Amino acid sequence: MRSTGLKLGIFTIFTIIVTFWLASVIGKLSPFDDSYLVNAEFTDATGILNGDPVKIAGVEIGKVVDFSVEEGQAVVEMEIEGDVEVPENAIADIKFLNLLGQRVINILQPKEPSSTMLAEGGTIPIENTRPALDLSVVFNNLRPLIQSTNPEEINTVSRAILKVFKGREGDLAGILGNVGELTKTLADRDQRLARLVEDLDKVTAILNGQESNLRTSLSEFTKFMESLVELTPLLEETIEDLTVASNKFGGLIERNRINIEEDLSDLATLLQIVNENLGPLDRIAKNLKEVLLSTARSQGYGKWYNLYLVNFCPEEGAFTGINLPDRLECRR
Repeated sequence: MRSTGLKLGIFTIFTIIVTFWLASVIGKLSPFDDSYLVNAEFTDATGILNGDPVKIAGVEIGKVVDFSVEEGQAVVEMEIEGDVEVPENAIADIKFLNLLGQRVINILQPKEPSSTMLAEGGTIPIENTRPALDLSVVFNNLRPLIQSTNPEEINTVSRAILKVFKGREGDLAGILGNVGELTKTLADRDQRLARLVEDLDKVTAILNGQESNLRTSLSEFTKFMESLVELTPLLEETIEDLTVASNKFGGLIERNRINIEEDLSDLATLLQIVNENLGPLDRIAKNLKEVLLSTARSQGYGKWYNLYLVNFCPEEGAFTGINLPDRLECRR
């Protein structure tokens, strides 16, 4: 009897220890770890719940333990690990943790961190916090735009897009792969995306007042897609012709590569000569105007020209009855 009671007591103690361990793991309880509490003031703490993580540079350093409203502002109380120091001018930013809507508070380091650290009961003021982004506001603003869209027009556009991409599954797979890389890049820029969504909220509010213009644009876009489908054979022929022309041009370049290289080399030599004689060429260009004016004036005195003969090389027997100078030198 005494042995059975002892076994029952050991089993009970073991069960309590395991239950406490599971509760600490699931509930992220750390009763034996040193920690301290700090507060953060937000204009909007939508979606924040007890137990939501607090992170610095992606590393979890605490959790939300309480939240309340004081003077119209949301005050979130956070439990921070004791070995983590948070500057007094740190920035608290509420972000989405996952697609289920769970939030996370990111503690961001300012450009010039303060030498003073937050202590027990310290507060991050509202000017150093960024409120949560409420996507429901964006969706509510998009609702009138979606309701004003004709489903039949959307179906027409979808069918036209399917016809355009029919038989081009490989290209579409490449496009989707690029989209995947793009989304991965965008995930690393969540702060910029948050501002983009805020701007999108403003844009959608403006678009709601342009309902008739949007319907007209969608109708014109539908006609454009239908025309594109009709022109698909012509576009394919054009692309094939461009491919053939490109191949022929490439062959022409390849067959005449040596001549082209020689021409380029001669051109380079010519340009080098011109560059080396820029001074004389510049003087010729400057004096050319005076030469042309002098020539024009000489015509004004009568129908004659004063010519200076530099070199004269008559063929033998070309002139009969004319005595040429004996010292005539012909430079050929």
